Amino acid sequence: MVEVDVFWSYAFGSGFALASFRQLRKLQAASGDTDSRFDIKDMVDIRKIVKEIESGKSPAFQNEYFLKNLLFLSLLFVPSGSNLLWSNPNWETMQVGSYETIPGWLVSGFTITNVTQGILGYWVTYNYLMQGKYFKAAQQTALSWLAFWFILVNGWDKTGYKRFFSKNREAFDDWKWTNVFGWVGSDVVRILLSYGVFLIPILLYWMTKWIEDGYTEEMEMLEVPIEADDRMKRMAESGGLFLSFAFGLLGFAAVAHLLIRWLGWIKGSLAFAGLFWGGVMSKKGIGPAIMKRLLRVDTIEGTPVWELAAVEEVEEKLVGIEV
Repeated sequence: MVEVDVFWSYAFGSGFALASFRQLRKLQAASGDTDSRFDIKDMVDIRKIVKEIESGKSPAFQNEYFLKNLLFLSLLFVPSGSNLLWSNPNWETMQVGSYETIPGWLVSGFTITNVTQGILGYWVTYNYLMQGKYFKAAQQTALSWLAFWFILVNGWDKTGYKRFFSKNREAFDDWKWTNVFGWVGSDVVRILLSYGVFLIPILLYWMTKWIEDGYTEEMEMLEVPIEADDRMKRMAESGGLFLSFAFGLLGFAAVAHLLIRWLGWIKGSLAFAGLFWGGVMSKKGIGPAIMKRLLRVDTIEGTPVWELAAVEEVEEKLVGIEV
């Protein structure tokens, strides 16, 4: 849907960076580049992002993980959204637009942001990972998924779920729960399932494989024995954790919706923010535990990658010193 895809594409880009964090940190350390340290203002500065990409030297963008991020967004995600916008403009705009009312600039902006937001999600997450801030990096993925689900469930007028389960504007205007059956048999669902057959397996395979490859390589460097026969089992576990994490946030979006309905926008939003941040996103919440298990790390923060590069440089210099 037009209203949620900017958050969804951001979540995809962030997730790709998160899954390949060991490989990306290794590439950054090997580059010896200690000047590309960006704060949050730099991370969202389009000119700096373009400059990094155009340089052709940035380890952030000169790798297979960013390339596959672009391919996934441009060859699979954009076509799926464009197909739905053309075939079902009411549903794709959450029952707001139609063929007659959707302006051309909206179509262009929709397809462009489905890629650019994925690049932004990847870039911001990448920078946090390079700083060793694993949990802040994971928050990028978590919060963008939460925003995605919240808009679908609540929307801007507490009717998001009604808009989602109505196959067209007429069904939404005459809302009743039996509309769900008409939606299930609609062209919308057939298109979603058709693209889902390609999107979900590719997404899960790449992400779980990158987590496994990075973890295995790290264990081999530390000379820690690891059972190669359990590779598929570990990948399946990672995939299950990711799906549980993504769809678990749907439950939190539903809680936010109920609180807003019961208490109003201000009180409900504040109540949910306190609940979610305290129970999930804080260092004492369940979020760090889930992240550590998914990424297979022992801490929510690691050594900044530039310090690792500095250590390697010192070690290389010491090799030539005669004692």
